Amino acid sequence: MYPIAVGILAVVFLLIVMRRIGHVRLPIWAVMTAGAVLALVTGSITPEAAVAAVNVDVIVFLFGMFVLGVAMERSGLLHTASVAAFAKASSRHQVMFWFIFLMAGASAFLMNDTVAIIGTPVALYCSHRFGIPVTRMLVALAAAVTFGSVMTPIGNPQVLMIAMSGGVPNAFGTFFVYLCVPALVSLYILYRMMIWHLPNIEVSSMYDRDSSSPEDPVLERLTKVSLVLVFVVICLRIGLSFTGYELPLVLIALAAALPLLLLSRRRVELLRGVDWSTLLFFVSMFVLMAAVWNTGVIQSLLPESFTTSMPVLFGVSVLVPQLVSNVPYVALVLPVLESAAAPVYLYLTLAAGSTISGTLTILGAASSVIIIQNAEKHGETMTFWEYFRVGIPLTIAASLVFIGWIWICSLLFGATG
Repeated sequence: MYPIAVGILAVVFLLIVMRRIGHVRLPIWAVMTAGAVLALVTGSITPEAAVAAVNVDVIVFLFGMFVLGVAMERSGLLHTASVAAFAKASSRHQVMFWFIFLMAGASAFLMNDTVAIIGTPVALYCSHRFGIPVTRMLVALAAAVTFGSVMTPIGNPQVLMIAMSGGVPNAFGTFFVYLCVPALVSLYILYRMMIWHLPNIEVSSMYDRDSSSPEDPVLERLTKVSLVLVFVVICLRIGLSFTGYELPLVLIALAAALPLLLLSRRRVELLRGVDWSTLLFFVSMFVLMAAVWNTGVIQSLLPESFTTSMPVLFGVSVLVPQLVSNVPYVALVLPVLESAAAPVYLYLTLAAGSTISGTLTILGAASSVIIIQNAEKHGETMTFWEYFRVGIPLTIAASLVFIGWIWICSLLFGATG
């Protein structure tokens, strides 16, 4: 008989898939929060363990980036940047191409959750401006930030954990060699899938090349200051990583939020614009996932060969995060790889598989949840099945590319390089 926490997780998963009971639409954050509360009420996790399970750094990081995203939107800077980004696009296919690769490139250095926050309004802008279906743009964004984030060791939380474990020497160079090429190939596959049956209508005639003046020049200047500070901190983080020192993620969040909250007269408006429901979702997710991990059920289901076989490790890393999220999954697996003295390519396999899990379902990556929650604030959404229909063939194709390339690199550079 499975523990109560596992049953709660199963119900939460089912409700998120359904998203509707009768005429009532179930917000993802509300379902996850109800699951966490139920885990506490039933004693599946103690209040002390629940508090300890919440990753405060992740919550603070998301808060800071939410503040920056609201400021970019309210100042008009996001609209201006969107117009500039697609200034040379003359057709829908070109819009989709630039959108996918720009979002992916940004996620490699700004982290996928950040780009999910900032990129959702851009996806909606492209949909409304160029007549591309909303669902197609949201799927493109979710998959693009997923593939893009695996190209560097700072692209998402789980690859950052892997890079900091010590199992991947010269993390930036190693990630580039093992994961950059398959990520780019997967992004091109995504592009081809996104333009499938999409009429390649010329868009230059309906494109206004004269961008409007900023809605709030003062807020725009402060937002630019925050963006510069974020860029500087990220550069410092990359530079210092070569010396073995990692700047905390919290510093990026502080660089994003402090200039706006301290100097802008619209600070209260910015705070009101923060997606508090998504932050609550993450807090609840940490609590419920900790309750499930503590049961030991998921660990007992892992095959023994997943620390020695690259295809098995990759497959497990794609599937298990659908149930318990990729960050806690990686936190569990890393010590196992370390104790087994696993070669470098298995660490990269873990990074790729746990990240690619985000292309299979909307539950595979937190960035996908952020995109949906952000879109719903603007009156749009993407269902589980709409994403899953694209996710199955995309994940299969990307998995073959990643496994094949990592295998080739393991032969070229040896089991330990």
